[in-house]
Amino acid sequence: MRPQTAASMRDGDGVVSVRDAKERVTIIITTSPCRAHPSTWLIEEVAASIAGRSGLATATGTRLLVVCDGYKVRESNKFRAGAVNEEGLKNYETYLSRLVWLSEQSDGALRGAELIRLKQRHGFGHALKRAMMRVTTEYVLVAQHDRLFTRVVPMSAVLDAMDADPQINYVGFPTKTTQNYDVKCVGRVFTSEYGQLRMSRKQFRDVELVPLVQHYDSMHVARTSFYLGRVFGQRRWTNLPVGGFIEDTVGQHMLAEFRKIGADAHSIFNMYIVEDAIDDEPMAGHLDGHDPAHAHEDAGAEFSFARARSAERDWFERALRPSSTIETLLGTGHFSERKAYLTAIGRADLLPIPPTA
Repeated sequence: MRPQTAASMRDGDGVVSVRDAKERVTIIITTSPCRAHPSTWLIEEVAASIAGRSGLATATGTRLLVVCDGYKVRESNKFRAGAVNEEGLKNYETYLSRLVWLSEQSDGALRGAELIRLKQRHGFGHALKRAMMRVTTEYVLVAQHDRLFTRVVPMSAVLDAMDADPQINYVGFPTKTTQNYDVKCVGRVFTSEYGQLRMSRKQFRDVELVPLVQHYDSMHVARTSFYLGRVFGQRRWTNLPVGGFIEDTVGQHMLAEFRKIGADAHSIFNMYIVEDAIDDEPMAGHLDGHDPAHAHEDAGAEFSFARARSAERDWFERALRPSSTIETLLGTGHFSERKAYLTAIGRADLLPIPPTA
């Protein structure tokens, strides 16, 4: 099948453009050491898929935050645990220098990206939290450096649905695992003491929102207030350990609530996954940067935006600045960081109003 891009879709079939994207949405991509580094093919592929298949792009003013996780130096590489040896350390530092170069160019999917470097290893959940401290838009698109859009997604319809229904907190984009979610993952698999769950879909324009019983870290749009309040804030549902994934904590908490009270639990979380007329084809997929067989620039050809990627030979002709030029955040973060940031940029209006005595 010919890869779809936003430009190849007819008006109304998908997202050609997103209304007021600059004011409504911030993109966050998390990245960390992996076997593919120092190559930038993974993150370039992800950023290009967002720009080409969602209608959100730095070229049209959408803000992109790339948060680069820290690491622990050990004798051997254990990338999933954030551990690198001397070679892995060198490769990651080179990778970060390349990200600086890409962010400073006048073209490319990473043009204008704001890079944030974490001194300590955080893991996905807490790295996302550090980036969330700087979000000033109502919505955020959350992506990891190895998760991408595999076809055009109905981003405009999703955002408009969230505008129309303020109770919607999160909308995910289906992978092979979560396609036909209410049939595959709920109707056939999930049971509680109330029996199989029966929850109604929401119809909006040409898409349907399918109720979720579990948070997924894969590609999704969420309300900034949802993350700051219920995932990371004082009203959070559960604690997130450093190094942990949100789907392993919030996700498991959600499952426990559904097993306890049945379908009524959905009104607590109000999380969905989107489906459109192309219901036999997932919207998001995984690129494997850890598998040695895939850790090179030709990997992921089935999803490829190859023209958007830098080949290794390209870097011999590019003058790189050191990775130390990236703004580095110390510690593991606190909400005071958001107050300081918003005050510094003149957006203290976004801070919560202190309670009156």
